[in-house]
Amino acid sequence: MSHEASSVATRSSRGAAATVFALGIASFVVMVDSTVAQVMLPNLMEDLGVGLDGVLWVANAFTLVYGVLLLPGARLGDMFGRRALLVTGLVLFLAGSVLCGSAWSLPVLVAGRVVQAIGGALLIPQTLGILATSVPEHRRGLAFGLVSASMALAAVVGPVLGGIVVSFAGWRWVFLANVPGCALAIAAVAWAPASREPKRAHELDVVGVLLVIAGLGAVVYGFIAGARQDLGSGAVPAIFGVGAALLAAFLLWERRAAEPLVPLGLFGTRGFSVALWLGVLQFVLMFGVMLVVTLKVQTALGGNAFQTGIVLLPMAVAAGVVSPFAGHATDRWRGRPVIVLGFLVMGGGLAWLALVSSAVGTASLFAPLAAVGVGVGLLMGPISAEVVGHLPKALVNTGSGVLTTSRQVAGALGVAVVGALLQPATSLTGRDLAGFVTAERSALAVLGVLAAVAVISTAFLPGRRRDHGGSAPGAPDQAREGS
Repeated sequence: MSHEASSVATRSSRGAAATVFALGIASFVVMVDSTVAQVMLPNLMEDLGVGLDGVLWVANAFTLVYGVLLLPGARLGDMFGRRALLVTGLVLFLAGSVLCGSAWSLPVLVAGRVVQAIGGALLIPQTLGILATSVPEHRRGLAFGLVSASMALAAVVGPVLGGIVVSFAGWRWVFLANVPGCALAIAAVAWAPASREPKRAHELDVVGVLLVIAGLGAVVYGFIAGARQDLGSGAVPAIFGVGAALLAAFLLWERRAAEPLVPLGLFGTRGFSVALWLGVLQFVLMFGVMLVVTLKVQTALGGNAFQTGIVLLPMAVAAGVVSPFAGHATDRWRGRPVIVLGFLVMGGGLAWLALVSSAVGTASLFAPLAAVGVGVGLLMGPISAEVVGHLPKALVNTGSGVLTTSRQVAGALGVAVVGALLQPATSLTGRDLAGFVTAERSALAVLGVLAAVAVISTAFLPGRRRDHGGSAPGAPDQAREGS
């Protein structure tokens, strides 16, 4: 190898490593803040002198704004560059964290959460696109696995970290702790050489943006209102109906838009559509299991949010440990066998949870939750890799936005379905472990059926050629066609 080629390879390797590090840190801080708010609600009520309905918006404002802006955030990355949107999102998230940490009233705190959500919605959709252009394709599965590991850890560790910080330093430091993380991610992006991105002139589909924001906003708010159960019996279905009508109008508009926010032809790519469906099922299962455990610990066993985080810790650690190995396996054998194994292991963990459901105490939950975590770790990166692998690079950002948005809605759907199945048991006066176990087994059975559906669905996942949009510079030609 010549000295010049060696320098290019070293620079490319350095850039890929710095990029993966930056995306891992950025994903971690966003995911932690999306789950941590529930732990601090009692402290917020006391410090700010407001009721529960008010402080719930500290969590709900983030969920609502973040969920509806993911698709526009992906499109803005196409228009102005993924790297620029990543840095902009990090700066906004940092600013929102400072505003939250210094908030002197509930409206200021909620405003800070909105700024955080905007920043998160700008940066998260760029991750798949940046990985697709910055990491050689033969190492891309490992990169997805590492970033997915940080997200899986953050999603479950958030309540644990939040509980520790709130207990020993106060709720403000939950937000201020994001500052060094964001600064480190920005520095890593600045240090990494800029990757080559496909440059295309774009116009923002303003009508499409407004319709999708309104439609997704109604759907996400419907899930929030349904969980709070503070509206009339017919209000939540009406909200969902409005959301569905607006999303239908969005799809009709996208068919005629000159440059649609989401080209509907995207869903004609079978590999993308199947991988997207598998991502939806994974998040329904993951968030459904987390709600089962949360309600069991806090309702049937009389625990608190911090104890719930400790019980869920084996799931997070297992997912974080397994995810990079799953990514490496995807680089060697493609995603399909890894995804099949992931859903099988996850289904086994669900069955194990059902078998130990009548046990008193939390120790019996650790091993089956670790099994569920192994399944999560086997799924996160490979599904993302399959979404990217079936798209040309020009559509990676759009596909990323669709994937992240669908995962948000799927998580809310999993919570809604499991919540509806467990609601009769959680509304009983006092702790009734036997009554909860019956409802818990029903919920786990439904989730088990979905895991089986996911395994069957992987049969429709086609093989893919390497790098539809052209191989990454320096990537070896290892084209393999899946069976």
